[in-house]
Amino acid sequence: MINNRLSNIKEYHFKSLEKIKEEVTSRGYEVIDLGIGDPDLRVHESIINGIIEGLKIDGFNNYPPYDGIVNLKKEIIKYYREVFSVCLTLDEIIILIGSKEGISNLIPAICSIGDYVIVPDPAYPVYEACSYLWGCIPYKVVIKEKNNFQMDFNVIPEKIIENSKLIIINYPNNPTGAIADEAFYKNAIDFCWKNNIILCNDGAYNEIVKEKENPISLLQYGKGKKVIEFGSFSKTFNMTGFRVGFAVGDREIIKSLLKVKSNVDSSQFKPIQQAAINALKINREYIKSIRRIYDERRRITEEILKEKNIQFYNHSRSFYLWCKIPKGYTTEEFCLELLLNFGIIVTPGNAFGDSGEGYFRISLTKDKDHIIKFLKAIKVYN
Repeated sequence: MINNRLSNIKEYHFKSLEKIKEEVTSRGYEVIDLGIGDPDLRVHESIINGIIEGLKIDGFNNYPPYDGIVNLKKEIIKYYREVFSVCLTLDEIIILIGSKEGISNLIPAICSIGDYVIVPDPAYPVYEACSYLWGCIPYKVVIKEKNNFQMDFNVIPEKIIENSKLIIINYPNNPTGAIADEAFYKNAIDFCWKNNIILCNDGAYNEIVKEKENPISLLQYGKGKKVIEFGSFSKTFNMTGFRVGFAVGDREIIKSLLKVKSNVDSSQFKPIQQAAINALKINREYIKSIRRIYDERRRITEEILKEKNIQFYNHSRSFYLWCKIPKGYTTEEFCLELLLNFGIIVTPGNAFGDSGEGYFRISLTKDKDHIIKFLKAIKVYN
């Protein structure tokens, strides 16, 4: 009686992790969760005020426009112009109930049942899972450290290319922390344009780069071509529970995405969209202050990992560190040892795909004092 497509999908890792965490803490153990990427930082006051303001607007309790309220779309236009020098119009933007929802609904907006969806491996598990849910076949391209975890389009077989309409990339990358540069984006755009494939960048971590770096967007190089980029308020503004994001790009893709969404949801609650408007109006120095915090946590964590002889990818952005499992351990054995012996939850690399075997991911979403306390306690590995 159950949809047979579900047989291809594992339980979402962080859902199963909640059970393990509850079991360990119920025994009285102190635990630090460096697994899930859920920021611990406070929400800016103006974002909270945005919800309050939104609750005072006439009609706040009514259905919002299916593509999102106009004032939020106007703020996104301003944001892309000022930060990325990209000019957008209202019909090139759609508001989402978090970018996770948008990624899922993009697949049936573009692909037919049986089409391939080209995705990276390791990757955010939603790309693979939602491909299966919508009757498509995920084709996983292994991204390798020697290529700075950038997708190599030359390894994709011609048969797969001919039967694909969508490639999903994700930079800054989860789980590796890798970033894309201008050359990579241009190559990706050219490849997709030549093969009549839509290119999607999951840009949830666009703003989580080093303090003095400028964030980059796929649209800086692909505006006017068949590309789409997802944006999120969750990571930049510590709004994971608000569930609000957006997609920007080719108006025909946006139109198709809206057609799907208007049949499966009714957009996000207006006061939450007002909170997102207020978030985009916050001075850019606030975002730099967020980056400084993650820069410091990354530096401290890297120093401790070096002391413990644990190797890691040292070009990371976002708020993740992609680390190698010490010799003599399987991925599960090591992650379980960290939890049971040292009270540290990390994410096993194979939760992001088969090529994540031999790695684990640390999320820098706890304060530095707790990171130091727990990581300093672990043993030195050979």
